[in-house]
Amino acid sequence: MVQEDLISDLEVLDYLELFNSTVDCARLLGISQSSCSRRYRNFSERFGLEFDRIADRYQPTSNFDVLHGLRQASQKLRVRQGQPRHCLGWQLGELPLNVFESFGKVLPIRPMNSWRVLSMLEQRLVDVSIMGVMEFQGLLGHPLQRLRARRMQLSQTMMCLPIGRWELRVMAHHQHPLQGRNDITPEDLAQYPSPALPLGSAPLLMGALQSHGLASQTRGLSDYSEELWEGFAGDGIGLSYAAPNQIRNLGVKYQLQPLDYALGIQEYIGIVGHRDVLSDSSFPVLFKHYMNQLQLVLGPYSSSIHWLS
Repeated sequence: MVQEDLISDLEVLDYLELFNSTVDCARLLGISQSSCSRRYRNFSERFGLEFDRIADRYQPTSNFDVLHGLRQASQKLRVRQGQPRHCLGWQLGELPLNVFESFGKVLPIRPMNSWRVLSMLEQRLVDVSIMGVMEFQGLLGHPLQRLRARRMQLSQTMMCLPIGRWELRVMAHHQHPLQGRNDITPEDLAQYPSPALPLGSAPLLMGALQSHGLASQTRGLSDYSEELWEGFAGDGIGLSYAAPNQIRNLGVKYQLQPLDYALGIQEYIGIVGHRDVLSDSSFPVLFKHYMNQLQLVLGPYSSSIHWLS
C-alpha cells in the first residue's frame, strides 16, 4: 500500500470512471477497497456530483462543470510537473511499458476503439495517448500521406502530433499452406479466418482489411489482447496482422511469420491529447521523453518504421 495522503480523492473518481471497479481502482492506486468506496462518496457529496454506479458505469450526474474545472486544474499540474497519465494504443502491440514509467503513469487500459480513447482524453481522465490515428483521418483535414510531425487540430478541444508510420503485415503460422508462396491473392486470403473488430471500433481499418479478403471473423474485443488478436493465427489455420515491431516476438510466442503479400495498409502513429496538454509550455519536454523512449523500444525495427519530420 502507498501512503493514503499521496492519492487524491479526485484520482479515486477518475480511476473509477476509467476502470469501473472499486476492486481494480483500489489495486491500481494501492489503497484499500473500503477506502476507495468511502473516499469517492465523501468527495461526491462535498462537491454535489452525485457520483455513483449508474447503468453499470461509475459516473457523475450533477455539477458537471465543477468536476470539469477540478479535472482541468489537476491535469495542468500533472503535465507541468512532468507526471502525466498516458496510455498506449493497441496498434503498437505489446511493448515494455516500464520504459514509460520513468515519467508519468502508464495506465493499463488499451481500448480497441480509438473513439473511446479520444473520449477519455477529452474528459481529462487520460492526458496523452500514443496511438494509431488512421481512424481520425476524417478529422485531420488532409490525406494521411501528407502528415508531418506538427501539432494538428482534431476538434476544438483535441490535438494530434503525428510522429511515424509503418505498414501492416499479414501473419500466419510458419507451417501455414500460404507460407512460401509469392502469388497470393485476396481470394486466397479469404479462404482462411482472420480477426475483425466489432462494428464501429475501427471502420477504416476493417474496410481496408476486408478489401483483401481479411477481417472475416468478428472478435468481441473491447480491450487489446495479443493472444486474441495477433495470436489468432497461432492455431496454424487463421491469419492475423501485425506492426513490424511485433514480428520477432510473434515468431517466438506463436511461431508466426509474415506472408509474402503486400497489404499496402499504413498505420500512422501519433501523440494525441487535449489542446491544453499539447499546447502547454511544458509539453516540448514531455515530447522529447516520449520520442526518446519510443525510439529506444522501436529502434531495432527502424528499417520498417518511418519517423516523420
